[in-house]
Amino acid sequence: MKCIIKAKRLSAEWRIRSCLSVDDYFKGLSSTPSKTHDFIRWQSPNPNWIKINFDGSLQNSSSVGGFIIRDWRGKVLKIGASNYGDSAIIVAEGRALHDGVQEAIASGYRRLHIERDNVPVIEALKGSSSTPWHLKLILQDVQTLLNQVELAIINHIFREANMAADWLSKFGHSISGSIVTTECWEPELRIIVRDDMLGRTLVRRGG
Repeated sequence: MKCIIKAKRLSAEWRIRSCLSVDDYFKGLSSTPSKTHDFIRWQSPNPNWIKINFDGSLQNSSSVGGFIIRDWRGKVLKIGASNYGDSAIIVAEGRALHDGVQEAIASGYRRLHIERDNVPVIEALKGSSSTPWHLKLILQDVQTLLNQVELAIINHIFREANMAADWLSKFGHSISGSIVTTECWEPELRIIVRDDMLGRTLVRRGG
């Protein structure tokens, strides 16, 4: 229970860290803003596609990962979280990616849009950079899985657009194994998913 409460608290803290709602932003906007800002929101995939968002988390040497699969309407198709034990955070992120892709293919989806806010994992998967040695076998398995699909889009996003997967990765610290379900069982997660579906836009402060 303590871990679940902590996951909720961390998610709530993320809502106010480095971002504002667009409404709050315009309320406080001066006529001559001195900083640049990006407007960030979760984007639904194209019709007949599904989107996989994934994330990893490290806490007290325990690494976990989470993923969420949604359709073009923002409807949740599958969510998952796993506690991987003692491993590097980048390994947890790679395994969360693998779990999400594997689950999507097992569910019959063949057009995948994959997003994550970790640049090294995304760039390695796209072949745009060298693969860290501890990720190599995991990403090889992911590529083997992707060979089974019709089309795949892989891109980096800002963290503000990855909040559902972020919540699930934090939740992973409260379990000892893995969970995969079609239900958003926690109110906090349901709120994040609903806000994404409604097009909630956040402001990322620039330098």
